Amino acid sequence: MNLFAHKRQQILQEMERIQLMELGSIQEENRPSQHNPGQTVGPYFKHQVWESGRNRTRRIPAEKVAPLIQAIGSRKRFEQLAGEFIDTTVAMTRAQGSPLAGSKKNATSSKRPSSRKARD
Repeated sequence: MNLFAHKRQQILQEMERIQLMELGSIQEENRPSQHNPGQTVGPYFKHQVWESGRNRTRRIPAEKVAPLIQAIGSRKRFEQLAGEFIDTTVAMTRAQGSPLAGSKKNATSSKRPSSRKARD
């Protein structure tokens, strides 16, 4: 098996091991305390996702934050692996002799000069 095919197989195997994914990001916020000036209350967590042309936000209980962060990290890793897979496949295609490797640019006829008078 050549180097590129082996690399592609490794990438696909790692992608297959990813079982949970989530879109968006987690934001942490602290709010000023209404009862004790100068102090903050929190942290509060919100999950932000871009859906249907809008940024949707939902509050997340603290006990669900860690698994959600892990799922978001898994999705980011999957996207990174997908990019590596594309790069490896392109490199493999080029190494095998891309169909475009020997093509020549088509000659274009030059434009005739305009018969219009130049503006002063």
